[in-house]
Amino acid sequence: MISISKSFSGKPRKASMAAYRQLLAENHVEDILQDVKQNKNLDRKKELPVWLPLAECFNNGTRKAADAVPSGLYFLDIDEKGLTEQLWKKVQDENLIEEFRIVYFAESAGGGTHIWAWRTPGSTIEEDIQKLASRLSVSYDSHVTDLARCCFMVSEQYVKLLNPIVFEPLTEEQKKLFSSPKLGEVRRGLNEGTPLTEKDENGSDACSDPQPPNLGGLTYKGIAYDRIVQALLWKLGYGDAPAEGERNTALYTMSRYLRFICDFDEQKLFAILPHWGLSDHEVVATIKSAVSSVRPTDMPSQMKEVLSSLGAAIESGVEDAEALLVTPVENELPGILQDLADHAPEEFKEATLMAAMPMLGTLATGIRARYRDGKLNAPSFIVDIEAPQATGKSFVDNEFELLMDPIIKQDEVEWQKEIEYSLAKKDGQEVDNPCAQIRIIEPNIGVSAFLERALYAKGKHLFTYAPEIETVLKNNKGGAWTEKNDLFRLAYDNKPWGQHRISKDSFSGKVTLYYNMVMCGTPNKCRAFFADAESGLVSRVTPVILPDMVGAKMPQFEAWSQEDEEKVKRQCLCLMDEEGEVDLPLINKAIEEWDEGKRQEYLQTLYYPIDVFRRRAALNGFRAGIIAYLLEGRQETERAIKFALWFAERCFHYQLEIYGDKIDALHKNAISPQASMGNIRYLDALPKEFTKGDLVNLRLANNESPVVKTIICRWVKEGLIAKIGTNLWQKIQ
Repeated sequence: MISISKSFSGKPRKASMAAYRQLLAENHVEDILQDVKQNKNLDRKKELPVWLPLAECFNNGTRKAADAVPSGLYFLDIDEKGLTEQLWKKVQDENLIEEFRIVYFAESAGGGTHIWAWRTPGSTIEEDIQKLASRLSVSYDSHVTDLARCCFMVSEQYVKLLNPIVFEPLTEEQKKLFSSPKLGEVRRGLNEGTPLTEKDENGSDACSDPQPPNLGGLTYKGIAYDRIVQALLWKLGYGDAPAEGERNTALYTMSRYLRFICDFDEQKLFAILPHWGLSDHEVVATIKSAVSSVRPTDMPSQMKEVLSSLGAAIESGVEDAEALLVTPVENELPGILQDLADHAPEEFKEATLMAAMPMLGTLATGIRARYRDGKLNAPSFIVDIEAPQATGKSFVDNEFELLMDPIIKQDEVEWQKEIEYSLAKKDGQEVDNPCAQIRIIEPNIGVSAFLERALYAKGKHLFTYAPEIETVLKNNKGGAWTEKNDLFRLAYDNKPWGQHRISKDSFSGKVTLYYNMVMCGTPNKCRAFFADAESGLVSRVTPVILPDMVGAKMPQFEAWSQEDEEKVKRQCLCLMDEEGEVDLPLINKAIEEWDEGKRQEYLQTLYYPIDVFRRRAALNGFRAGIIAYLLEGRQETERAIKFALWFAERCFHYQLEIYGDKIDALHKNAISPQASMGNIRYLDALPKEFTKGDLVNLRLANNESPVVKTIICRWVKEGLIAKIGTNLWQKIQ
């Protein structure tokens, strides 16, 4: 049996079918619901009678969790609107009514979905809710573990299922099964087998403000919580600690991420999170708000990155794991990539793999693949490796000689033709131009010579390796004859370019550009080369920052045996034989989902560079996926898909780290960039219902523009919020 009440604040009483139908009629439920749903008059919801599905009755006649007698039911409250019909079909098709012993299923007054079901003996309400929510793949309101929690009644047209058994009293045996402590029931303690019950030894209510338990070196998958907290602070841009004025926002944001590894336990969060001088009451309120906010179905990507980084640091014996906040390289990689990673020290694996892409793309020049926008793409990359002088950038020399060996040898033959032709011309002989197909070109090549080489290459990729980016930088200062930034942009996009003859000795022609490039340089020289953040080149380049090697021992690359070298060179020759157009539906789909995740991140954070860099980082990931697909024997394996996503993420990460603030400053028309105080998720940080002023104040506190009209319009268009009154909006998810 369950309880009902005439109103939200009314006195609870035992329910019956007759009492239920009487309340529907007397309270004019159908009329109220029509006003709520059609006219968006949400204030009238409070006029509706309520169910109290978790309580059979209340001992003192008052609606308090401490006085509730459990009904034996649990309540799954799904806030997301428009899912009721879809979920009801799933429940019927998969016979979940019987499997989960569901007794009530209805569309809620607010447009969400309410489900009641019998509890599993020995399980907590929270555990039962999580099981059903997981089966339905939905997020839910976590507050419904409170035995005094109510839900508004709806008219029978919105009810899919109401089993009359809910009106029958529990048997004595059932009462014993469900007579666990109130509210939190048997909440798991921080150590297995140590329940936190309703009352402590002194008789105080353990369900009030959480008290910090003794962590006793508690870890998550072998990683100490204090290390995770510190690493996440750095990941979110707060450094060692948030500044005064952003502590509440930081606490809320940190709680939203960390709840996924704390069993959504407020007490554990209260213990592991720093309080930064905030009062216990304020910390408790902030954590409760964060834990109960709408949760995604999966752990946030930034939280996953932190855990992966710290886990990799522990495995490799790195003590200061906070300094290793990079996505670790996958353990299993496609073909040549695995060989390259195996021979590189841990600090250089990432750069080794990313530097390989332009080289392997040049080898696989005959391959094309359609991106999700329908455009045909070649494997073209521009990779820029950045590190202070004398810190190991020259590792690319050996990689270049190994991977590009087939083309180096081809070019030697072509150079011989070129030299013979030049000598014959010098001697005044009439000889035909051999149109030598030299594909590895110098970083200081002129524009006319570049065009000539591209024409002679006949649709194959040219390649440049610049051990020092300063060579390209100086060459660009030679004027229109040597400045090639426009060429680099067009070549990345595989677009045509040409020039007209302006003298009898100049070269004239037009060609579609296919070009790959690897550059290395110090931070200052790289900044000078990419000084114009609006040129479009910074979003096309894949930057890589080598780890800080100051004071470190010289990195040791594993020597290549002759057998291993021959194996790699055979794979390189196979890539050169590849040609034609390939279809990559799985890689395209994975990249599209990755890109959508970044788009949603932008809508939450409103950090403009995220929206700028996500698009071409996704395209770079797709192109890396082309190479991985070929190395996997033309199969879209899990390894190939993972590598494509990894490349996109690392490209995006470094673009944002190096050029993010500059792009943001240009977007705001600022003279110099001023970094925001933390890359916070604005929509998450706002309350369920908020005003324009709430968002303005939040943005100002984060050193952001107070202009929010476009932001609100975008959120409305995306279905993230809805206007519910004058200057009042409500979050939908």
